[in-house]
Amino acid sequence: MSIHEKKQTNSGLHIFNKIEKNGVGITIGNKKYRIEYDEKIWSKFSKPLHKFFADNVTYAATWHLSIINNRSVIYHFDHPVIEPLFFKLLIYSVPMNIYTSKNNSVVSLIQSFYNSNFITEFKSLNHFYFNHKNHNRLKESGLVLFSFGKDSLLTLGLMNEVGIKPVVMFMEEPQSKYENYHKSHLIKRFKQDFQHLIDLFPVSFGHIRQDNGNYWGWDIILSQYILTLIPYCFYYRTKYIFLGNEQSCNDYVMHQSGFMISPVYEQSVKAMQLLQDIPKLFSIKTHLGSVIEPIHELFITYLLHYRYPALAKYQTSCVLEKRQAKKNRWCGACEKCARMYIFFKALRIEPTSVGFPNINMFGLNKKHYYSLFTNSKETSAYGGSGLGKDEQLLAFYLAYQNGVKGELISVYKKLFHKEALRRKKELISTYFGIHSSITLPPRIRGKILAIFRAEQKHIMKDMSRV
Repeated sequence: MSIHEKKQTNSGLHIFNKIEKNGVGITIGNKKYRIEYDEKIWSKFSKPLHKFFADNVTYAATWHLSIINNRSVIYHFDHPVIEPLFFKLLIYSVPMNIYTSKNNSVVSLIQSFYNSNFITEFKSLNHFYFNHKNHNRLKESGLVLFSFGKDSLLTLGLMNEVGIKPVVMFMEEPQSKYENYHKSHLIKRFKQDFQHLIDLFPVSFGHIRQDNGNYWGWDIILSQYILTLIPYCFYYRTKYIFLGNEQSCNDYVMHQSGFMISPVYEQSVKAMQLLQDIPKLFSIKTHLGSVIEPIHELFITYLLHYRYPALAKYQTSCVLEKRQAKKNRWCGACEKCARMYIFFKALRIEPTSVGFPNINMFGLNKKHYYSLFTNSKETSAYGGSGLGKDEQLLAFYLAYQNGVKGELISVYKKLFHKEALRRKKELISTYFGIHSSITLPPRIRGKILAIFRAEQKHIMKDMSRV
């Protein structure tokens, strides 16, 4: 069936939006969702921007519905200027599903997105223009997307150290019940320890994300969050938006189909360069970037736990989706738990210090969670791509040198130890190195890099002994 024929035989899914008292109402068929803000936030968001914002955020929240409903979507408002930006983000993000879904064809994944975008319709052209000159007086503060993961915790520590006031945002996804449960308790404790206000934002449109073999709607959630939080930038007059995107997010693989694939494209420097356009659409000079861009995960873990131990004890990097996560904030049965466990052992960090359950993560029954040993689709897109293997190779080497025991340590010794010895210098240089700093704000670049260099000296001293 041709696209034209499909368009003629489907009634289409009609989507409307409406400016409401404290946010945006979205109607999809006969269902309604509200993106709602505190009155103090919404009232400071320039009124002439409300419709422009509503049109763009409605599209951002619903772009995937044409794919999963297999019919055209008709938006009853102006064409959103965010759409071409999202198209590029998505065309490079959609292929990552190859590593987590039953679909083993990159072409069919791209085709699904391409065709659904092709038949999407908008009510009219967009003639909007806005120049909000008065908002250019920004404060020395930064909005940070906060998850209690190592990246956002380290970002917060660095912001505090270089004198940037943090606006801490936790995005509450409705389909993440275990995560919300555990992190609600962490938030209470965290506020007492640090007196940081943590703004909790319920992501109402998270109800329409789908898991039907592919994770449609989850593909570019950072982009959705940034757009959704623009009213907060107006209220707090934040000079920065910081994402927890480390150096490995720039890595990619050449898939056997001939496509270059980044399993986390949205977190790459290239994507952040695109996302920088979102604040500009609203005529604000807020800088978007990542203060941890120059370093890899092992270095991040070391820096967080040895420089900011008070923050480190809150770390939770588990996906918190499996039943084992009901009572523990680390399930011990996922790729992220495995990855962090070997990093902890490599760096002489006690896993129980971050609430990790006292379980054996080096038993043979855990082998499929480590990308060093397998590319199982039980892992994340990043783990499934195999890109994490070299960093885990170094981590297993360091753990072995530390005297750590276990069945998987024995498997490592048999299969990979000789390679690790041969490549030790290269691996240490890469994963404890300081790399690109393209998205670091110029005003704080020197301070951040000085912190990294100081900690790197300590690391290299330790590495000379192994």
